[in-house]
Amino acid sequence: MPSPPRIACFGYVNPGVVFLVDRYPAANTGAYVTAKRPFIGADCAMVAQMLARWGVEAHLIGNALGADDLGRQTLRELAEMNVHAHIALRRDLRTPHEVDISDRTGTRTFFVEDAPQVWGSLDEADLGPIAGAAMLYVDWYVGVAAEKAVAFANAHGVPVFLNVEYSLLHPDRYRNLIAQSAYAQSPMSDVHVGQEDPYAIATALRDLGVQAAFVTRGKHGSLVVDQSGAIEVPAPQVSIVDTQGAGAVYSAAAMYGLLSGWPLERLTRFATTAASLKCAQHGLPHTTVEAILSHVPTPERP
Repeated sequence: MPSPPRIACFGYVNPGVVFLVDRYPAANTGAYVTAKRPFIGADCAMVAQMLARWGVEAHLIGNALGADDLGRQTLRELAEMNVHAHIALRRDLRTPHEVDISDRTGTRTFFVEDAPQVWGSLDEADLGPIAGAAMLYVDWYVGVAAEKAVAFANAHGVPVFLNVEYSLLHPDRYRNLIAQSAYAQSPMSDVHVGQEDPYAIATALRDLGVQAAFVTRGKHGSLVVDQSGAIEVPAPQVSIVDTQGAGAVYSAAAMYGLLSGWPLERLTRFATTAASLKCAQHGLPHTTVEAILSHVPTPERP
């Protein structure tokens, strides 16, 4: 890219810690923690961190945090990662702390504090940084706040990349958000892969108006459908260490490819490889775009 584009990321922000275990324990039992690491989530925050590492001007618009040690530390760390954080610190709030458990089979379980005042403060976030951005990333699970951000982006001609958990069992859920987005990414866990058809999900998203629909399928790779057709890419074989953040890495890689003007197949292979390589290491990868591309397998031709 000739000059760094600006991407705004909108959603919940909170720090946390990931405990790595070999196998998730059964109820009323336990497991030894093989490693632990701090992180700043949620998805939008991890997307912003990855984009910043790849030279994109990443702006993170999130809920307020407490004016406490953890809140101040979170903003310092984001600044050190070159993420432009638009996050207020309030004395009437306490910064929540998330705990995630990740195992080698790809299972990830998260425990988020119930902090209504913290999450509700996202409704008051300054949407100004969206104007003039090359793209807006939005997490669907932030509710009404997501609708406000998407509407603001549409009003300012900014294309939206929506992270949305879409299901054919509830085809009208999130219809309004999807219809106002240029791109949509829908995750499927290994369980969902056996229950729903990824092609049908991608087609449904396209029918709702997105230009390209991305369906991530864990160890099964990903599928992308746009006006030119469908591309399915298998996931490279890796030794799973930590799956937390894989979806966010995929989103960041997809947006990077879109803004770079890459062909859909190259973009899809890059995003799938980036997410897979992330699962083979602790935390968000520091791998360069060039290094990821060097791991992208050459497509087989008939």
